[in-house]
Amino acid sequence: MRASKCILSLILVSMIFLPMNVQAHAADTFTVVVKDTGLTPNSSQIMYNDSVIWHNVDSTENITHRIVFDGDGDGLFNGSNDWDSGELYPECGSNNQTNETDSNQTDDCNMTFLVWFNGTFGVGEYHYQDILSNGTVLNGTVIVMEDVHPAEAPPPIGSTFGVFDDEDGESTEAQSESEPMDARQLIMFVGIGSGVSAVLLIIVLIRRSDEAEESF
Repeated sequence: MRASKCILSLILVSMIFLPMNVQAHAADTFTVVVKDTGLTPNSSQIMYNDSVIWHNVDSTENITHRIVFDGDGDGLFNGSNDWDSGELYPECGSNNQTNETDSNQTDDCNMTFLVWFNGTFGVGEYHYQDILSNGTVLNGTVIVMEDVHPAEAPPPIGSTFGVFDDEDGESTEAQSESEPMDARQLIMFVGIGSGVSAVLLIIVLIRRSDEAEESF
């Protein structure tokens, strides 16, 4: 039983002195629009645990885009630290003008490409490329910032919250200073009252004792 009381006391003390809980950054998705005029924007700044999605809207005839990142610098885009979106088309579906089956009419057709920066791809700068099917190469950058939430210490005991007028400032300060005095006075009055009651009780007992002796 005594050990349980000690453990409970330690838990209560730790709860008092622990800093406030910090909420993690909620994951967001940042969109980069792939246009015929370039990447919009071509430089993105996000937080760790966010993701970036590239959306191809370039409807130029016979033009596709390919978002790649060479993380290991080997000139290829098939490593675990690389990106390769494959060919991105402006739309996927049936061709109403012809009966031919094109690449953008198959299940492999993609209009978007997403990278999530929360594991292999973490904090840092990522310089990637947008390779067009006509050989044009566009450059882009993703900057991933560290998600830092400094722990906030709880307000000190006796802190005052809210807005107070200057005129009431002096009275509020005086009231806060007088409150400890009132508490001390109350304790003193209780102590005096207890002492007086004890003295009166002793007097009553002595008198009863004297009366009992006289009766014998």
